[in-house]
Amino acid sequence: MCTAIFDDGLFGRTLDLECSLGENVVITPRGYKFNYLYEKDERDNAIIGIAHTENGVPLYYDGMNENGLCMAGLNFPKYAVYQPHCEGKINIASFEVIPYILRNCDNLNEAIELLREINITNDSFSPKLKATPLHWMIADKNGAIAVEAVEGFLKIYKNDFGVMTNSPDFSYHRINASNYMMLDSKAPTNTLCPNIQLENYSRGLGAFGLPGDFSSASRFIRAIYAKSHTCVDENRINRYFHIMDTVSVPKGCIVTDTGDKVYTVYTSCMDMSRCDFYYCTYEDRQVKRVGMYDFDISGERLLII
Repeated sequence: MCTAIFDDGLFGRTLDLECSLGENVVITPRGYKFNYLYEKDERDNAIIGIAHTENGVPLYYDGMNENGLCMAGLNFPKYAVYQPHCEGKINIASFEVIPYILRNCDNLNEAIELLREINITNDSFSPKLKATPLHWMIADKNGAIAVEAVEGFLKIYKNDFGVMTNSPDFSYHRINASNYMMLDSKAPTNTLCPNIQLENYSRGLGAFGLPGDFSSASRFIRAIYAKSHTCVDENRINRYFHIMDTVSVPKGCIVTDTGDKVYTVYTSCMDMSRCDFYYCTYEDRQVKRVGMYDFDISGERLLII
């Protein structure tokens, strides 16, 4: 479970899991060498994001490169279909997609062109870390896309909502949004029986029917509503985290079949214009900032914050 949102030059996500996996803010400098299974980098963009580092390799959950291109991988169970190695394509394993795109693309248009040549392979990082079913949201300051490997195809959707959650696929969420087009932050007018006097007995009735559960479909709609109606604030970062609060999961509200409690492990926010990375965790709600350009990004060694 996760929710990603792109709004007002900011991009981020919630990571909703049963536990932390030992992730950190990680900066990959320009000189670091990724040992992809099949390919090599053509460029050397530095990356900042949250990753679990395994054997010296950053496995990014989300990130931003030095040009402000952002990307996040979200859980996509029962729908993601990866392929074997394919001759004539750029073969990238699912755990390599985020660094490969951010390393080699400066903007969204370049990412789209590169994705058209990519085959996402079914390779696992290790016997312990199997390939995770994912789909991805990518954005720069001009827009966003959703990317899904399904049924032997890599589908790329223009994502005007600037929102992404989990299964079902993006086409479902796009159609489902039509069921909620009447939601509004203003008080409703009586179109049910105009000849009968009905009272707005409470504030907020314009959003009556806004789903409040934690399913992916409901979080998708709630995220759209929040980003569309939240007042523009001089403090963009503060506003962004308030929007993310509407889709965060308190521990205990979702329990898995094995009895584990799902919660929002962390919330991230990336400022595309400044290359600043903000985050807070479930245990510590204070928002922290890590600036990419506060560090030397020309080196060869990972910077684990």
